[in-house]
Amino acid sequence: MAALVPDLPKVEQQHIVEMTNQVRRDQKLPTLKLNTMLSNAARAFARSLARSGQFSHTADGQSPAQRAERAGYKYCTIAENLAMDRNDQGFSTGELAIQAMAGWMNSAPHRANIMMPAATEIGVGIAQALDPAKFVSVELLGRPASASYKFQIVNASNTDVSYTFAGKGQALKPLVSVVHTACLPSDLVISTPAGLFSPATEIARVPVEDEKVYTVKSGTAGTVTVEISVWARVP
Repeated sequence: MAALVPDLPKVEQQHIVEMTNQVRRDQKLPTLKLNTMLSNAARAFARSLARSGQFSHTADGQSPAQRAERAGYKYCTIAENLAMDRNDQGFSTGELAIQAMAGWMNSAPHRANIMMPAATEIGVGIAQALDPAKFVSVELLGRPASASYKFQIVNASNTDVSYTFAGKGQALKPLVSVVHTACLPSDLVISTPAGLFSPATEIARVPVEDEKVYTVKSGTAGTVTVEISVWARVP
């Protein structure tokens, strides 16, 4: 009996994309939109791996992010899952998708990519290897640069403060403001600096939002507060 031959475009765009989104829906995460550039990058790399017989994220000398960028995808973040599945009897369209997804979901790093909260888009590519019973699957998950956001921190108080964002800290003198552009969501933590005999004191800890201003103000009795407002840009 002839080996089963899967419909690769259906495996890519219907089964794996839908299975990935179903997993994300189950975890209350946003579903991913199919992106043509990510699909092109994934498909080209799948074909390269299938021809070469190599199997690594840098088999072509480039990173997943570099391949996505080469395909025209300007990114904030990129994650890649690879699978190589073989069956002498071949695979039906649904079976190949299930096999690839099962491998990823049973691997903590691959599962983490699928569950990446910041991801908004997806591309999948599958190619048949020189061994016709073997298939290579590539899944790219990304967040485009257009989804980055900008916010401002203003120290309108009469005291020094410091803040941390995305793991980096910075001091902020009175009457000084800074503007940040970021790709990934993170908390903004604003604190008064430590004194000679006192530790730093956290004033506010808030998840940063696009087009918001976080203003540090002096309150009564030496207190310091943070006011959040919409960034009113001058046309």
